[in-house]
Amino acid sequence: MSVTREEVLQLILRQLSAYGYSGLSQAVATHTKVQMTAESSSRLEELVSLGLRSERQRRGSDALSENGPQPAEVASEATDGGLGLDLDRRVPAVVPYYKVWYKTKHKDAATAAAFSADGRYIATGSADSSLKLIEVDRVRNPAAGSARREDKPVIRTLYNHEAGITGVAFHPNGLVLASCSTDHTVKLFDLSAAYGKYAFQSTSDNYAFHSISFHPSGEYLAAATDASEVRLLNVRTAKTYLLRAGSASNTDQHSAGLTNVSYAGSGALIASTSRDGCVKLWDGRSGTCVRTLDRAHGGAPTTAALFSRSSGYLLTTGLDSTVRLWDVAAARVVNSYEGATMDTFDARAVFSHDESLVMVPDARTNSIACWDASSARLLKRCADHKNRVTCVAVSPVTSALMTCSVDECVRYWSPDEN
Repeated sequence: MSVTREEVLQLILRQLSAYGYSGLSQAVATHTKVQMTAESSSRLEELVSLGLRSERQRRGSDALSENGPQPAEVASEATDGGLGLDLDRRVPAVVPYYKVWYKTKHKDAATAAAFSADGRYIATGSADSSLKLIEVDRVRNPAAGSARREDKPVIRTLYNHEAGITGVAFHPNGLVLASCSTDHTVKLFDLSAAYGKYAFQSTSDNYAFHSISFHPSGEYLAAATDASEVRLLNVRTAKTYLLRAGSASNTDQHSAGLTNVSYAGSGALIASTSRDGCVKLWDGRSGTCVRTLDRAHGGAPTTAALFSRSSGYLLTTGLDSTVRLWDVAAARVVNSYEGATMDTFDARAVFSHDESLVMVPDARTNSIACWDASSARLLKRCADHKNRVTCVAVSPVTSALMTCSVDECVRYWSPDEN
């Protein structure tokens, strides 16, 4: 698809205006004889960012290539690059004093939250079937409490689901939001559309969805449902594939419904958790099971798995009220985090933005339990609520949290600078 000279110049003019160079934008318009508009837009910046990211991740875009690496190669790839966890760190991690900077309310229990990759936006979902899109820059602005609609942090409320939201995920380009629900659908919303409230794409299944995760290229979306097979959705074609077992006997599949699914940052691996108590690792290219962590939490159902930034470690959550850190290549536990209560299938532990902390909602105290990721020492509980916390999402760029609760509220927490 070719782009005309005028289309490119219009993008440049609007980007200059968005940067505050209105005079320069007018001068360029006059010199090029392109019609000037009053509209400012960062669309060019978004497109450039998308293009650069796509170029860097092109090697990972063929996620289902039949010529992908063998399991041994995947194991070695999982430990390459990235910041990684410093398990030998001798300086103790510190939990900052988190202050609530913003709170907004759904009409039923808040159930899901996620930050965009650049940390600029937050999406939240609720049992009331709605989604909210929040702009972080407006959260700590004193104008956030004003009556002017244009100053409100919630910049859009999205509708289209017919039952509660169970998961949200931003496309790597930041322009698309994916959501999944117990209404048996995954929906994609175009965030670049000025006032769109409805999905431009919907994928249906025979089972309720519980979790979704984008491949780093954005071309595929892994999904966990009440079924025992991991779903893989092709974002462009809307077709769904099932990840296959590595043996003809089909013993590599889970034996019960899934609870969570997560891509490694490299795209080389997918982790799945299940009511059967196992954690499975899948080749992100061939789609075959390459490793099973049997009875990962002593036989208790496993509720979540999250790769470290380097993909070398895997953080798992189980209904044995334990969070465990696994060395992916060695398939062994290197740390166990205890002292919190996890008794619901939405229990999911996360890393802090710098991976110095491990955090999980504590059902007993209605707060967030925080451990030193290196020493596994329980440091403190923070972000106290009056009701159970259903989800904690961590900003990828700063020490900020978004929590969801059965009290219908979502809260943005950030360290108090005073």
